[in-house]
Amino acid sequence: MIGAAQVIDPGWLGIAAASLLMLALLGVALAFGVNMVKDGLIATARATVQLLAVGLILGWVFAREQWWAVVLVLLVMTSIAGFTAGRKVNRVLKRMAPLITLILAGVTALTLLYVTQAAVGVRGFTAQYFIPIGGILLGNAMTAAVLAATRYAEDLREQREKVEAALALGASPAQATREMLRRAFTGAVTPVINAMLIAGIVKLPGVMTGTLLGGVEPLTAAKYQLVVMFMLVFGDGLTALLVLAAVRRRAFTRAMQPRL
Repeated sequence: MIGAAQVIDPGWLGIAAASLLMLALLGVALAFGVNMVKDGLIATARATVQLLAVGLILGWVFAREQWWAVVLVLLVMTSIAGFTAGRKVNRVLKRMAPLITLILAGVTALTLLYVTQAAVGVRGFTAQYFIPIGGILLGNAMTAAVLAATRYAEDLREQREKVEAALALGASPAQATREMLRRAFTGAVTPVINAMLIAGIVKLPGVMTGTLLGGVEPLTAAKYQLVVMFMLVFGDGLTALLVLAAVRRRAFTRAMQPRL
């Protein structure tokens, strides 16, 4: 088995060669009458700049192993995730970004500490584990928050008359929107559940693939992937439930009337 120190560096020429795949796709799409050249080039440029910048920053953080640097990176990631989620949710419910950011921070801190200490056995704020695992957790939790909030708010808007009728009959907002909450929660956690169903059979998940490329033994890579999947189910589910509870409170007035 190749050791971690012997991982092949694709180099700048490798990156250039891989980028030709994007250019080839854009050219083929254009030949079929689909012009995505502008979007494709912007995406390519942004991904290249962002990932290389992150690589340089994390290289500095990893080399120093300072707990405050690890926490700072995670706080920046959480703030960006909360802002991004809030911007998406704003289309159906305004001013949710600060609340979603707090929820993401709490769920990420709780889950990350438990997974690194109890499941992986990390001691201290080790950047090698905290930042990659925290990034995976944040990205998925952000998506779950957006899916849950938008689905609930859209259902409430579409079924406003039905909800108002239930409220008029004495139901609470929680009772009147129970089925909406169930559908929103299911929609938020379905992606990770589906990923678990096909893991190892249809495809090798990202964490397992990455650790294999890094020279880790296949069985160890599989164990890490299981830890991450269980972590994501918990993180996505808890984030979705907390966001839905917050959205439900914001979606109704004190007189228990829908705001939307």
